[in-house]
Amino acid sequence: MDSQTLRKKRSGFWTSKQHVHLPEVSLIADKSSSTALFNVAWMQPLIPYLAGKKHALGPRLFNIQKCIRTVDIDEVGNDSHLTFFEMMWNWSLGDYFKEEAIQRSYEFLVHELGFDPRKLAVTVFEWNEDAPRDEVSFEAWKRTGIPEEKISFLNAKNNWRSPGPVWPCGPDTEIFYRVGESEFPPVASNVKDDEENWLEIWNNVFMEFYRDETWKISKLPHTNVDTGMGFERMCKVLQNKDSIYETDLFAPFLELLEKTTGLKYIEHKRKFRIITDHIRTAFMLINDGLTPSNVAAGYVLRMIIRRSYYNLFLLKKLSSEELAHFIDQAFIAFKGLREFNEPVIKKVWLNEISQFEKTIHNGEKILNDFLEEILSQGKKVLAGDKIFMLYDTYGFPLEITKEIATERGVELDLPGYEKALEIAKEKSRQGSKAMFQKTADWSKYLEGLSETEFVGYDDLKNSGAKLLKDVQTEDGIRFLIFDKTPFYPEMGGQVCDTGVIKLESGEIVQIVNVQKVAGVILHFVR
Repeated sequence: MDSQTLRKKRSGFWTSKQHVHLPEVSLIADKSSSTALFNVAWMQPLIPYLAGKKHALGPRLFNIQKCIRTVDIDEVGNDSHLTFFEMMWNWSLGDYFKEEAIQRSYEFLVHELGFDPRKLAVTVFEWNEDAPRDEVSFEAWKRTGIPEEKISFLNAKNNWRSPGPVWPCGPDTEIFYRVGESEFPPVASNVKDDEENWLEIWNNVFMEFYRDETWKISKLPHTNVDTGMGFERMCKVLQNKDSIYETDLFAPFLELLEKTTGLKYIEHKRKFRIITDHIRTAFMLINDGLTPSNVAAGYVLRMIIRRSYYNLFLLKKLSSEELAHFIDQAFIAFKGLREFNEPVIKKVWLNEISQFEKTIHNGEKILNDFLEEILSQGKKVLAGDKIFMLYDTYGFPLEITKEIATERGVELDLPGYEKALEIAKEKSRQGSKAMFQKTADWSKYLEGLSETEFVGYDDLKNSGAKLLKDVQTEDGIRFLIFDKTPFYPEMGGQVCDTGVIKLESGEIVQIVNVQKVAGVILHFVR
C-alpha cells in the first residue's frame, strides 16, 4: 500500500466514525503556549482540551501532524530514525473510551489496512500505586479475537503515558506487529517474552488522571483517548520494507541522489539517509517560516542544512549550477509530502550553503597547507592538534578532513584530536569551577527531592519551572534546584550549560556551574 493510499484510507475511516479533521499546526512551537522549540511527538496545543476544556470542533478529532525531534539526531542514518516525521492521531475528548477505542483500532488495522490478525500482539497496563490493573482493555482485546497469550501486562515504565510531570496522564495499550524471521509468530511469542521480534505500530493512551505539582494523582473531569501511529513506520510495515528509507516516501529522492552522485545507495546507506532526512527536514522547517540563525530553532535548522551538505560534499562536489538543479529535482522527489513554497525554500537553502561553502573553502585551503607541509617532510600523519584547530577555530567538519587527507594518502592522529578536544573541555570546566575550590557533600541538601526532569533538548527558555530549593551553604555558595530545567549538567565529558534565571521575585541570577547529584540538578549561582 503506497503512502497516499494510506492517507486516504485513514481519513475516510475516521470521518466515517464521526471524527472531525483537526488542521495541523506549524512545526515551530507557539511561544505563547509553549517554551519548546518545535512540536515534537505530542500535539502540545491539544493538552488543555485533554484537561477538560471544550474544543470548538467537538469531542472526536483526527489528523496527521508533522513533528520534529532532534534528541536522536546522531542516530539518523540507521533503519528507523528521522528528524522530521509524521504522526497519525485520533482523539476522544470526554466521549468514547477504552472498549470503543480498542475495537476501532482493530477494525482499522485488520479490515481497512488488511493486517493479518495472527501477526498482532498487544500490551496493557499491569498496575501501580496510582491505578489498578487494566482488566477493561484486556477483555476488550479478547473480544476482538486477539488470543489471551498475545496480550501482555506490562508495568508503568512501558504502559503509562504523560506529556509532562504535571499533565493529564493514564495507562495505555500498545499494538505490535510481528517482524521475526518466521512468517507467523510461535504460539508462545508475545511482547513481554519475545520483544525483539515485535514492532510497535500504534499506541492508545487512556487519559483519565491528572498529576499536579506535588505529584498527587486525581481523576480528570472526563476521560480521554489519545492515540498516535507513526506514518513512516506504518508505510514500512505495509510496504514490507527493511527500512523506512526504502518506502515510497524516500525512494524517489534516493534515486535522485544516485543519479546526481553516480553512486549506489546500497554502498553508501548512512550518508544517503542523512542527506535525505536532513533536506526533507530543512524543506519543512523553511516552509513553516524558519530561517537559519545562531540561536534556538534557527540554529538547529542551520546545523541540519550544513550536515546535509557536507555529507553530499563527501559523495560528490557539485558546482553552483548542479546544486541548484539538484534542489529543483528534490521538490519533485518529495512531491506529495506538502505544498512547498519552492522559491523561498530554494533561496534560503542555497544562501546557507553559500555561507557554509566559504567555511569549507577556507578550511580546505588551511588543511592542504598542513598536508603539503607534512608530505614535504616525508611524513604521513596529520597531528591531532592541527585537526582540532580546523574543527574548533575554523568550523571545518572532521568528516571532510578525513576524506581529503585519505585522498592524499595521509592518516589522521585521531587519538591526538580526542586529547586536544578533552583538554579544551577540561579548560572550560576548570574555568566554570574556579569559584568552587572546596569539595562538598551536596547530597545532604537533597533529602526528599525527586530527580530533576531535563528538558533542554527541546526547550531553552524554561518559564514553567518550579523552584524547589534555594540553598545557601556555610561557605557562601548558593545553588538552586527546580522540578525541571533546560540547563545541561557537567557529565560524560561535556561542559555544563551556563545562562541566567529570572526568579518569581524578580531577581535575576547568573548560573555559572551545573552539577547532577543523585539525579537532582544543581544550578550554582555567582
